[in-house]
Amino acid sequence: MYLTKIYLKNFRNIGEAELSFDKKLNIFVGNNAQGKTNLCEAISVCLGGSFRKARFSQFIPTNDPKAEVNIRLFFRDDNTERENIINYTICKNNVRITFNDIKMKDAAQLYGVLKYVVFIPEHLNLIKGSPDLRRDYLDDVALMQTKTHFEKLSRYNKALKQRNNILSDISADKKFLSDYLQPWNEILAAEGINVTYGRLKYFNFLKMCASDIYSDLTDNSEKLTMEYLSSVFKTDSINFKEKDKLYSKYMETLSKNVEAESKLGYTLSGVHRDDVNFFINGMPVRDFASQGQLRSVALALKLSEAEIIRRKNKTDPVVILDDVLSELDNTRRDFIIKHIENNQIFITCCNIDDLSKLNYGKIWNVANGKFYEKKV
Repeated sequence: MYLTKIYLKNFRNIGEAELSFDKKLNIFVGNNAQGKTNLCEAISVCLGGSFRKARFSQFIPTNDPKAEVNIRLFFRDDNTERENIINYTICKNNVRITFNDIKMKDAAQLYGVLKYVVFIPEHLNLIKGSPDLRRDYLDDVALMQTKTHFEKLSRYNKALKQRNNILSDISADKKFLSDYLQPWNEILAAEGINVTYGRLKYFNFLKMCASDIYSDLTDNSEKLTMEYLSSVFKTDSINFKEKDKLYSKYMETLSKNVEAESKLGYTLSGVHRDDVNFFINGMPVRDFASQGQLRSVALALKLSEAEIIRRKNKTDPVVILDDVLSELDNTRRDFIIKHIENNQIFITCCNIDDLSKLNYGKIWNVANGKFYEKKV
């Protein structure tokens, strides 16, 4: 699938704009804070949610808080050429979303309808930032492939919230605490195994593919390795066919932590506490990596994510690169382009000279939320 056009009205600093996209390459050039990233974000908003993790209230222009926001995103299937339309509207603090005129409950229902991969500078935090960023990333990768992961994760999180409420309730009778927790332990164990399976199914491919790509990026001078840290199973080599054993292990872990958890008021073990570690030549990336190495690891992850989609779905995902290529040397920039040249690509940059080798597609100059198309 590929995007054909977009219409925006009152989205952040973009007053009104309508753009028809090239099937292969689309470049947006301009200084910072002009609207380049806002346009790319609008695409993601229609396809499952803002890649900035922003609330819908943040899309409304700050100078006109009563403005009605509208995004219309059009995309086609390569085979059928059928045009699909997503219409996203914010009016009087209410969000309305339709997909081909069918009303959607929320944008999350459309996650994965069109496969896409986005890289923004903030993704460097995937490597050195807090563990919840890495967990969210693995869940996003799984969600792009199967919506059932969202259902399992939602059930887990709801049960976790209830369990934590009991642990933090100072008025609860501690003698019966284990009895109160038991039904929630059962849900956490069952869904925790499912969420772990969903994450590792794609993590194991990511770590192999990212290692190969990183080696190519560094001309085989460095080796990237990754490990998933399970707070329950203590390994990422899990035999999911032995579900009864895994369930017993999960329940045992939840039960033995009750005394400490009752003092702290929250659950100490489970998929909500898992993490991912990265190593370059055996050294922890978060402690020893340079800025260039961090960027290369993050890019390797994103290229691997695109490869997952390509292999599993037999399609090339749309690729959005926000202010990324301009910060790479020529060798690494050329490598990235070569790996995604079959995709429809959206690139934002401050200096078009950084992309001088790309002499096809469409280019827009962006200033103050306005887009001016220029000839390539």
